[in-house]
Amino acid sequence: MVALVVLVAVAVLVPVLLSLELAQRQARAELARRAAFYAADVLRRTEATGDQMVAAFARLGRIPEAERCGAAGLALMRDLDAQSQYLQMLGVARDGALVCSSYGLHVPAIPLGPVDYLASTGFSLRRDVSFPFAPGARLAVFQQGPFVALVHSALPVDTTVADPGTALAVVGVNRQLVFAQRGAIDPQWLQDLGRLAPGASVAQVVAGRAIARMRSRRFPEVAVLAALDARATDGVTDREVWVLVPIGFAIGALLAWVLVRLARIQASAAAAIRAGLRHGEFFLAYQPIVRLADGRWVGVEALLRWRRDDGRLVAPSLFIPIAEESDLICALTTRLVGLVEPMLKEFAAQQDFFVALNLSPRDLHAAGTLDLLCGLIERTGARSEQLHLEITERAFADTAEARSMVRRLRELGFHVAIDDFGTGYSSLSELTSFELDAIKIDKAFVDTIGSDAVTSHIAFHIVEMAHKLSLDLVAEGIEHEPQADMLRAWGVAWGQGWLFSPPLSLEQLREGMRRGGKGAGGS
Repeated sequence: MVALVVLVAVAVLVPVLLSLELAQRQARAELARRAAFYAADVLRRTEATGDQMVAAFARLGRIPEAERCGAAGLALMRDLDAQSQYLQMLGVARDGALVCSSYGLHVPAIPLGPVDYLASTGFSLRRDVSFPFAPGARLAVFQQGPFVALVHSALPVDTTVADPGTALAVVGVNRQLVFAQRGAIDPQWLQDLGRLAPGASVAQVVAGRAIARMRSRRFPEVAVLAALDARATDGVTDREVWVLVPIGFAIGALLAWVLVRLARIQASAAAAIRAGLRHGEFFLAYQPIVRLADGRWVGVEALLRWRRDDGRLVAPSLFIPIAEESDLICALTTRLVGLVEPMLKEFAAQQDFFVALNLSPRDLHAAGTLDLLCGLIERTGARSEQLHLEITERAFADTAEARSMVRRLRELGFHVAIDDFGTGYSSLSELTSFELDAIKIDKAFVDTIGSDAVTSHIAFHIVEMAHKLSLDLVAEGIEHEPQADMLRAWGVAWGQGWLFSPPLSLEQLREGMRRGGKGAGGS
């Protein structure tokens, strides 16, 4: 009951916690997406400014040098100013001073001041330059050759921002020099800009900041940056939480309901098994085990079956796992031994005939198993070696205890085989320490014999290694003659499956044995 309560609590809490984590991740992703949006807008404005500048300088370059500050040159500069969305003014410089511009001739020439940044393409930049014709304005002066363009310093970052605390910047990659900025810029944010390839971008959340970086493809020496404060995620997170947490709670509630339902089903199934044991609903079917060399029946596997009082058959794949989880498997084994006793007593006189019983991992470690099996031998008059015990591979997980039990069983004369080999966790190399008598090759590997399946060669390797360890081999689930032929060629001694006979009732088994125990039986 405590375990069920814990499972239900986990089922409810885990989806809710995961939904909270998902909400946080989606909020961070949304924040990074918004930072990338702002960075892309700044880059668009920056590249548009650069495109207009390059085009204007190209037009001015067609005017002869002597006429650039003449009527034709001044008229073209004014015309280009009017056409340009981002350029405030165009001009001509000589010896570091502005000699003429869209405003006309400047006498004396206006000094431009020292260059702050010189690009490998020949462009130079002077930041925060003031001019007498624009008092109070801080302008950026871009120059290539004799031509200059004046741009408001804040123009590239003068974009609409809906998130408080947003920082924007246009940066020269080579020297990490900020051309234009809005808000506080941490120099550490600029360190990785040079690693970006032209045209590349990256957006990530670092230390409470969503930072988007983009490098221009058209102007590779220019990059832009946008940084958003983590506080901008509060509204986003709230929205995500209001959406995802109810979904997570609903999923958790559904999982809890399923767990409770399954627990009730298992409890009711376990109760049904107990009732079946009380009412004698379990019976045996016997599937012949044949000698592959001549097809003669040399033994049978006793298979426990369950028919409810309404006539419905319950598959072993359903009731065996429930019995194992409900501590009823040993009770089923006891019933199996009791049901097989009359049959074993009847056939005990046939010295070369054996009966195979399946033991569960719990049986292997149960204190009463040895007494149960020894009592069966005493009451039937059979020899111990006529009882073949098939133990599932999972039982060998506890190596030391399993080894001790197998050794004791073999000392008492029982024949011990590992069942469904290859479907669990043990390896053939471990089998030497268990001193087994035989390996039973699982049907899953027999089915692939002669096919192109990836596992088609596993059966052969199991046979090969078993021969090296001097272990007997039984192949189960043989349904086609080519499978039997291949197994014979490999030296497998015994086999069982529908190719030879389906599981039989005791009367059908008797009839088959009367016919010589070869290819006989019911269906």
